[in-house]
Parts: sequence; structure tokens; C-alpha cells
Amino acid sequence: MRSYGATRCAQHAAQYRRLRNYPVAAPKSQTARRCFASEVSHAVQEDPKTSSNLVVPASPRFNEIGVQHVSDRIHSQLFSQTPEPPPAEYVELSKNHLKHHDLLGKQQGSAEAVAFDLPSLYGSSLDEHFHKIGRDASEPWYTLARRFAIANPPPRPRKWAKRPGWTKYHADGSSEAVDAPNESVLSFDVEVMYKETQYACMACAVSSTSWYGWMSPHLLGESDTDRHLIPLGDPTIPRLIVGHNIGYDRARVKEEYSLQQSKNYFMDTMSLHVAVNGMCTRQRPTWMKHSKARDFRDRIANSPEGADLHQLLQSSSSAASQDGDEEEHLWIGRSSVNSLRDVAKFHCGITIDKARREYFGELDKAGILARYDELLDYCAADVDITHRVYRKVFPAFLETCPHPVSFAALRHLSSEILPVNEKWERYVESAESTYHKLLNDVQDRLIKLTNKALALKDDPKAYQSDPWLSQLDWSGQEIKYTKAKKKGEEPRPVKRQKLPGMPKWYKDLHGATSKSKSKTSSAKSSTPVAEPTTDSPNVTVRTRIAPLLLKLTWSGHPLVWSDIHGWTFRIPASNAEEYTSKSMTLADMTEETKETLRNDSSHVYIKLPHKDGPSARCANPLAKAYLSHFESGTLHSEYPYAKEALEMNASCSYWISARERIRSQMVVYASQVDPSSSPSTSSDKGIDKSLGFILPRLIPMGTITRRSVENTWLTASNAKSNRVGSELKSMITAPRNITAPFSSSSVPSSSGRATSSTTSSASPPENYVFVGADVDSEELWIASLIGDSLLQHHGSTALGFMTLEGSKSLSTDLHSRTAQILGISRNDAKIFNYGRIYGAGLCFATTLLRQFNPSLSEAAAGEIAGKLYASTKGVRTTRKVLHGSSFYRSGTESATFNALASLADAPHPRTPVLGAGITEALQARYISRGEFTTSRVNWAIQSSGVDYLHLLIVSMDHLCRKYSINARLSLTVHDEIRYLVREEDRYRAALALQVSNLWTRALFAEQVGIRDLPQSCAFFSGVDVDAVLRKEVGMDCVTPSHKTPIELGECLDIGQLLAKGEEARLQLPTSASAETTGEDDVPHPEKYEYTPRTPVMASLHASSSSSPSSSPSSSPSSSTSTSSSSTSSSTPPPPSPKDTLFLRAQLANSDAEIRALVKEARLLSSSPPSSPHTSSSSFPSSSDIPARNTSPRTTNSNTIKARSKPSTTTTGTSSRPQPAAFRDKGSVNPGGPKSESPSASADSQIGAAARPEAQPEAGVGLSNPPETPTPPSIPSKPMPWWEVQHRFDDRDRKEGVE
Repeated sequence: MRSYGATRCAQHAAQYRRLRNYPVAAPKSQTARRCFASEVSHAVQEDPKTSSNLVVPASPRFNEIGVQHVSDRIHSQLFSQTPEPPPAEYVELSKNHLKHHDLLGKQQGSAEAVAFDLPSLYGSSLDEHFHKIGRDASEPWYTLARRFAIANPPPRPRKWAKRPGWTKYHADGSSEAVDAPNESVLSFDVEVMYKETQYACMACAVSSTSWYGWMSPHLLGESDTDRHLIPLGDPTIPRLIVGHNIGYDRARVKEEYSLQQSKNYFMDTMSLHVAVNGMCTRQRPTWMKHSKARDFRDRIANSPEGADLHQLLQSSSSAASQDGDEEEHLWIGRSSVNSLRDVAKFHCGITIDKARREYFGELDKAGILARYDELLDYCAADVDITHRVYRKVFPAFLETCPHPVSFAALRHLSSEILPVNEKWERYVESAESTYHKLLNDVQDRLIKLTNKALALKDDPKAYQSDPWLSQLDWSGQEIKYTKAKKKGEEPRPVKRQKLPGMPKWYKDLHGATSKSKSKTSSAKSSTPVAEPTTDSPNVTVRTRIAPLLLKLTWSGHPLVWSDIHGWTFRIPASNAEEYTSKSMTLADMTEETKETLRNDSSHVYIKLPHKDGPSARCANPLAKAYLSHFESGTLHSEYPYAKEALEMNASCSYWISARERIRSQMVVYASQVDPSSSPSTSSDKGIDKSLGFILPRLIPMGTITRRSVENTWLTASNAKSNRVGSELKSMITAPRNITAPFSSSSVPSSSGRATSSTTSSASPPENYVFVGADVDSEELWIASLIGDSLLQHHGSTALGFMTLEGSKSLSTDLHSRTAQILGISRNDAKIFNYGRIYGAGLCFATTLLRQFNPSLSEAAAGEIAGKLYASTKGVRTTRKVLHGSSFYRSGTESATFNALASLADAPHPRTPVLGAGITEALQARYISRGEFTTSRVNWAIQSSGVDYLHLLIVSMDHLCRKYSINARLSLTVHDEIRYLVREEDRYRAALALQVSNLWTRALFAEQVGIRDLPQSCAFFSGVDVDAVLRKEVGMDCVTPSHKTPIELGECLDIGQLLAKGEEARLQLPTSASAETTGEDDVPHPEKYEYTPRTPVMASLHASSSSSPSSSPSSSPSSSTSTSSSSTSSSTPPPPSPKDTLFLRAQLANSDAEIRALVKEARLLSSSPPSSPHTSSSSFPSSSDIPARNTSPRTTNSNTIKARSKPSTTTTGTSSRPQPAAFRDKGSVNPGGPKSESPSASADSQIGAAARPEAQPEAGVGLSNPPETPTPPSIPSKPMPWWEVQHRFDDRDRKEGVE
């Protein structure tokens, strides 16, 4: 199927037809292609049963290089001003650049101009619109969060009452039983006897006025079941619940197990810490080493006076070493790992003793009850410490992520839900039984081979002459006998001998019984696993001797196990050249533990190739990575079922790795949430399993890029025909035939409101579907857009053009180009492209290339990879006269990488759209120059992708509330988003998702200075409407453990969706619906004020002589800095001659062009400046951007030395001023005076109570900063660049370039 942005025809560029006249309809089950490059077109047919098409007439629009933009009708609704054309010189540069890379003029052809009436924007710009709907979606939780950040909870109770359910503790020491805490804000924690049950046994909570304790009735012996959930109160009342890794606690909250989203906001302090002070993967080993050394030093310092002198001397040496590390790695003092223990010590200087946590895994019910007071004290201490951490980290988070959208989206990410039914348990049982069946089939054959080999134990000549069996340890066959007590008495075997008379290798197979049993059996398993006996050795495809029993060969040579090098094969020494020429690695046996291998001088041993490169060793040739070698005949066995064993291992690999995580999912059925009310049917066991829920234990911001983290659903495999259990996601099923009290008529809808579908007590059953989409090439488009912003029009760079206009049929898309260079498939090329965009270097490309083609030598792979990087990333060049630091040139992605490097290397990097900052541990002032560059560039792209997701979520929240669409977020997986929607609202939700995507893409373009949007990326290529959760609606999800195909879903592009007419129309609810919805749930973004801000990319393009306030990287408040008008704030400054020179240098294709530019730059620098405002560079270096006025946070006396060094930052207490963009300006009533915000006092106290206020820098926070005058024209214009390059003598040609 073809997306509207991908289909073009040049001869019809000036014509258009209305979409309603399309004659052909695509099948509902047809799957949309999720890429910009596609070839096949389809048309749209209007359904005669629906009302008129939503399409309106419009004209197509194209930019200077032929990229089709959104129609005139769409553009006028997105951007308030007519876009200014890019400078003519930039257009000429772009055309020459595209022509050099053979791309100019290779568009796919024109598409029909898509146009329909969009919901109105709030304000004169998209930035204002998103600010206001973000503020609206944030309330009242943002106000509650600010107040709780300055609250002081009362002291903990001295005595805890033993009563089931909730108990409220008053300040005077009295207590009372309550149904649920009657509070709007709580710090919350639960404790679970995790080895016995998944349900909580106790919990604690604290508000600003009272303490609460909860105890399971099962623990007190008042209930026979342990399945008790914790009530928190009316789900329609807005409530903020703060916790550390709060997703774990949310899974035990009663109100969360509902089809409709509650108004609870679960604030995770772990996520806040990761966003502010998290660390990347490469930093973790260094931090852990430092932490262990520091703990050892403290332990020795606190040891008794008689401590060992040797240990004390070691401690002194370690301390001196650590002082050096802290001075070298300043970032160590700006980060910590994510546990509550480490986070509390880092932010608050509090040391926590977590020893009592082990009681919940060691003690039974009686033991827990006996230590009730002690363990509730432990739980309450965690609650108290979590609140202290929150008071520190929440203001810091508002500084790091100042945009209201970042705050509002976290509520929905923390409230995801996965509905299931009776199919879930059948899936687990089927996958488990299929796995054991395949395992037992192969295991039976391996046991037969084992017994066959064992039969040779009395024939040493036979097994010693066998190249495989001779590697087994045949010793230990002697039988021990007791001495005869009487003369003539026969000696008897010693009792309790392990398999007397059997060789050691056979005994070892039985000795592994207990270990194997622990891996293959579980108390919750529905399929019992038979314990091996003396007649049944425990041998599987993962057993070390399995390749020997199967007699595997590589190119006809028997496999040989080496304790150092893993699996190898032996060849005559004279044939070594044959294999080393194929890039096979020789194994050095000089240090081998096996004497026969170490002393074998007539043979050499070749390591089996490994996907991780020549230094890695093969531990199992029956792993799925070697299946292709088996199919090609390189890896072979004389037994035909050896391939079956390998295929079985590959088939079961996913289930083997994920089974424990899948089986441990906490499933709660609706009938268990409210036992007094059950749906219409029930099972024989008394539990109705027609509707159940799984709450993903999500960490909303689990990495420094603020991506969500969850170990099962965010890493779930797509269904594959040969993978057991891979149909996991398709077991998440949209509810059908749901009646009260579980229907939407009795509970609040997407943001906690009651729906208006019915008010009758006998409401009809409701059906739900999943509505969602994958963002097409999200992060690739973001990277290319940042590059295109340099030339101020879409598709101006080769990467941008290939992303927007690339075609597989013409081989002009990025993946096809890479595949041609490397000689690999297009799918494999995607791995190279995304790895390179994320900052991976030549080493990564060389290793990956050898994985796809093991016959390549290291040198050949390096040469091909170098060619790829020279063609894409470009040639690294250093010319100080052109740019202050080295830069890339001549590649298809050079401009993009230079822009990303400028963005990432700023003192305080921020994402281009929402202005989210990087963690302190990766800020330039705490790391060495060039350190963690890959992580910083990767952060710039992936964190921008997270901004994209947050914008989508907040847009959908606004549209669902505005148009009464019953929908809630179900799951997000990076660039995938799925909503659980009432079936009758499915097309309206799909159109709302398209509008949200359009708004989000347009905001990205606006914030990089291009007030236009290509039509090819404006809309999702397809929105899925499906009954189950799966990657594509056309997947039947048939696997070895799931033989029944699942009915296909529906995928609609924007044309098909608009053709639905009234079914998809977004219209305001009727007055009766509005009364049911409630005034508090209707969005009112117009009442919030907006202060225009300077976009991040505009600051990067700005002059180095601009005021500090113009750079978002120079101060925390810069993302909210004012400008003269909201509509001009994102417009880049006019290009200066120096800017143009650097742009030309990035696009230069030869050394001669660089030399010409160098001479022109010298001529330009020798002439007097025409204006003080002329830019010196498009990308200011780190030294050009002033550092923000931020000091190290206050720490305890044990704080490491680096954090207190006055030379690293300014002295004093840490100051994180409240970001102005998120400061409540009060409500503005249309047509009336501004009213005072009820939360103004709390807002003003955050800076005073939570953190001392910092002195503002010069130029920061001015209400009316001076406007930058337009630079006058240059009196004497330099010679045109296309003439200068031809006028240099031989002396200039001798200058070094690279």
C-alpha cells in the first residue's frame, strides 16, 4: 500500500483531483508499508453508507528543489505566516550537492494534495499551541507536585495498629480505620513476600498532614486468599502518587485495574533521577569501580583500632588512587546508579540499611507478622526517604525538562495497561508444552547417542581412535570395593558410589541434574518436568558434549573443544594458508590447558567464526547464529537429526530467554477486583477470565535519553512462524461484550471523565479495539531535518532528500544506497545506517560487515566500511579559518553530523524542540573533551525521538478530551504507539492520531526554522485498527505454539480515513454529552499564558556575539527566553558570509574546493567587518557559549572531592531556578482581567524552600531584550565562490587539507 507522501508523478505536478473521486478501494486487511520509499499506489473509494468525504479542495505545493509540501489548505491551518523562501545561494548549494550525489530531480512524482479541516490551534504558532495544551494537560497534577515538593510530612507513628486494610495515624498518636487515604498527594511504597505471592502484604503512605498504613487481611489470617489489592480512593479525583520505581507499586493498586484510566498520576523518582543525573552504559563500570573502592575505604576507616595494618595500607593507597580518579572523572560526582539507596545518598546524603528487605523473602506469614512493627517501620522509612529525594529531584527535573509537555506525557506513560482474556493462560500452557515436546524429542535422540557412546567404554581402542569421542574424559571407571572382613569373602562395592564403573563424562551428565532442574522447572509451571534418573542422563543441545555426540564438522574437519578458544577445528599445518586467507582466526594453543592440543605440532586449530568478531569464542555451534552455516553445508553432521537439534534450539531460543518473565506477569481479572460484581459468565473455578489486565512495570524514563524501560513488553518479539511463544503480543486482546460494572458507562474515560454514550443502567455491551501506528523513520527523519535546517529548506541535503523522496525502485533511498556500497541486502543495510546515525564508528561497521560476510578479511572489511563512511559521513577536515573545530565534508550525511555534533557538544545540550537537557554526567564541564561523544550524539537523536512521542501523547489527550473520544494509552514501544479505544470511536481516534502526528511534525519543522512541512511525512503511512496487539495488522501470528491464525485487522492511510466521512469526523460533543462529561474535564488551554522562546536551533545558528539569553545552552531559563514575536522566534538569522563559507565547506567534494574556501575566508577576515552582528560561524564552539550560573548541589561531609572543588564550578549552594516556561502565570479569562493562580504561593516557595535562588546572569530573564538589527549589506562583495576556486596558484595547492 502506498502513502500519500510517497506517490508522485511529475507530469501531473500542477494538477489535482479531489480524493473522493478515487475509483478503487484497498482491502481492509491490507498492511501499510512503514517507510517513505514505496512504489505501489492505491486509490480511495468512498463508502456509500457513510456521509460525505471529509476531503476539501486544495492545491499542491513544492519547494525550490521539487519536494512536495503539504497543501495550501493544510499549511494555512498550521503556520500563521507565508513561509519565506530560503536564500538563493543556499538553494544553489543544495542543487549542486544533490547533483553530485546523483539525486537531483529524482523525485517519485507528485501526489494528490491532501486537505481537510483541522482542529484550531491555540495561539499564533505551534509552539504556543503545544505550550498551552501541555499546561492544560498538566493540571491539576503540576500544582499538586509543586506543593508536595515543599511539604514537610509529620513524624512517623511510634506504634502501628494491627488491623486489615488502611489505618490513618493522626499527629496526636491516635489512629482510625479508613477505606482509603483521603488525600490528593501521597508518597507510597508496598512490600511483597515475593517468593510466595505477587500481592502486597503491607504498604505505607504519607501526605503533607498524615501517615497511613495498610495490612493485607491474608497476613492477619482474616482471609483465605492472598489476592488483595490496595485501594487508593475514588479514581475520578485527581491524585499524585510519588514512589521510587512506582510501576512496581502501581501493579498492586486496585483502581488501576479498569478499562478506563483513573486520574492518578504516578510520579517515579527513579525516572526523575535518570533524566537529571543518570549515566550512560559506558560510564557505569567506572562509577561502580569508584563506588566499591569508596565503600571499602569507609569500611576500613570505621573498623576497630586493631584492624590489620596491611588492609589499612591498602586502603590508603586506594584512597589516593580514587582522589586521582575523581579529579580526572568529574562526572562521577554528578551521577549515581538508580536504586533508592544510591539515589538517596547522592541527593540527600542519607545512608539506608536495606538488610530488613530480605525478611520478605526469608520469612513466612507468621514470621512477617511477628516483626510487623519493625517491617512497617522499614516500609515507612522508604516512604519518607522517597519524599526527601522527590523534594530534591523534582525541581531539578523541571529545570532539565522545562516544557509542560514533558511533564504531562509522563502521566500517561505511567498508566499503560494491557487487557487479556482466557487466551493468556492457554498461551502460556501451549508455549510451555510445545517447548518441552521439542526439547524432549531432541533430548531422547541425544540420550540414544549418549548410550551409544557409553557402549564403547570397555573398548579403549574404539573411542581413542574416534576424533570426537576421544575428547571425552573416560577416566573414573574403577569401582571401589571394601576390604574382606573374613578370609575367602568376596569384596563388596563401596556404598553410595556415583554410577560405579561409568566414565567421568557420563557421571557429569547426572551431576548436572539439580542445576538443570532449576532452569527447566518452576512451581508455577503447568507442565511437569521429569527428573533425570541414573538411566536418563541430562543432556541437551546446550550441553558441552552435544556437538561431540552429534559428530559435528566444519568444512569436513571434526570440531575440537579448547578451554581457552572455545570450539575450533583441526587441520594440517600445511593447509593453514587456505583458511587464514579467508579471514579465519588461528587459535594460539601455547597456553591451552589440554596437553594434547598444546603439544600438537603437526596441526593448527582454527576458531569457529563468531558474530562478535575474531576475539570472541564460540561456546555452542548449535546456537541459532550457526543455522545458516548448517544450511550451506559448512557445518555438518553424519546424523540427519543434528539439523533438527539446531533448529529446535533456534525455535525455542525466544521462549527459553523470556519464559520466566512471561510466566511471572501479574494478571488480575476484573472479577477479582470487585468480587461482589461479576460479568455475565463465570468459569467452573469461580473466576471469570473473560477480562483481565496486566499493568506493565514501566520505568517512564529509564535511560539518559528518557526512553521507557520494561523487560518484557518493550522487548517482545514479533510473531515468527518458527519461534515458540513469539506470538506474545498478540495475546493482548481488546475486550469484547463488556457489560456493567466494567463498561465505560460506569467509570471515567480517557482522562478520568465519564462517557456520554449511555445513561441507562441496562447499557448494551461495549467492544474495544486497538488504534495505533508506527512513526515512519522517526529518528532518521529527525536527524535529516536537523541537517536540512542548515540550508533552510526540506530535502536540501542528500540525507534529507533520500529520507523524503527516496525510492527503492530507483535505488535512491538511504538503505538501498548503503546496500549497493556494501554488497548486502537492504534489510541488513538498515542496521549500518541506524548504527552510524547513532554515532557508531568504523569498528562497528567492520565487525558487522564480517558478520554478514564471514569470508571477508579484516582488512577488506575495513576498506569497504571506510568507503561507506567516506560516502556517507564524509571526510574529517580541520580548517580553523573555516570552523573552530574539525568537521565532516563531502558525504551525504556530513551536514547532519556536523549539526548533531554542534548540538551535542554545547556546554548544556538541549533537544531542538522541547528543550530537554542532557544529564549532568554528560555535560561538557564534567567530562574530558571528546569523551562519550557517541553517547552524546545518540542522546541528541533518541531524546528528540522521546520528545516526539511526548508531543503525540499530549496531542491525543487534548483531542480525546475535546471531542469525547473514549481512548486511553495502552502501550508505547519507542516509535510505536497503541491506544485502547471504544469500537464506535475507532475512526475518530485514528483521525485524531493523524492530526497529532501532523501537529508534531510541523512543530519540529517550525523549531528548526523551516515553516513548512513535506507531505510525504505529514501523515502516518497507515493507522492500524486491530483486535489484538501486533506489529502489523496483516500478520496471522501462526507459530509452533499457536496454530490458529488470528483474524486480520484494518489499516487505513489518510485518504481512506477521510473517506469514512462522519464516522471519522472530529466534532464537539452535544450539550447533553457536555453535561455528562463535566466542566472539569473539558480542556481550556486558552486560559494559560505563553511567553515566546528562542528555539534551540536558532540559538545554534545565531551569532557568537549574541547575548547569553539567546542560547538555550547557556542557561536553564533560555528555553523560555523572550523574543519580539512568537511568529518570528524560530526564523533563522540572515546568512552571513562566514556562515555560507562553512556551509560550502561541509558540502565541498574536493581538496581544491576547500583550498578555495580557505583563501576566500582569509580575504573575508582581512576586510573590516560590515556589522557587529555578523555571524562568525553557524556552529559556535563550546567556548563561545557562556556557561549557566549553576553550582554543585549541597552534599554531606563525605561527598567526594570532585564535587566540592571550587575550581570546577562557581562556589555556593546548588541553585536550580524554577523554569519560566512552566511557571504558572495565572489564568487568563477571555475578555477579562488576569486572575491570580491558586498555586502562585507554592510556585514562589519552590525556589526558596527547595533550593536557594541563584543570581541571574547578565542578559538572562530580561522581559524585553533588545532586538538584533538586520545586518546591512556588505559594501564590497567578495568574488563568487564558484569562480574563486579556479584562481589559485601552485603554492596554494601545496597546503595540507586533511
